[in-house]
Amino acid sequence: MVDASKVKQNIAKMTNKARSSLGTGKVQPHKHCRVCFTPIKLSAEPRVCGDQACIDKNARDERNEKQMKIWMLAFLGLFAFTLVGGPVLRTLGIV
Repeated sequence: MVDASKVKQNIAKMTNKARSSLGTGKVQPHKHCRVCFTPIKLSAEPRVCGDQACIDKNARDERNEKQMKIWMLAFLGLFAFTLVGGPVLRTLGIV
């Protein structure tokens, strides 16, 4: 049988150990590169390391995200126009 109190004690001991190791500052605060995930400084903007391949890939990704947002807005506008515009034009007697 499993002793519940012993399990609780072990869990408390493990969490205390984890909390104490976080407080010692063994790992410096940092960010990670968006492309290769290597640690970089907190002040790095954009969030990429100094490698040229990472910089180029990040620029391409940002450009693709911007284009995707534009296309999504265009399709949403078309959908909204066909959904709302048709009945409105019919009630006005234009179509």
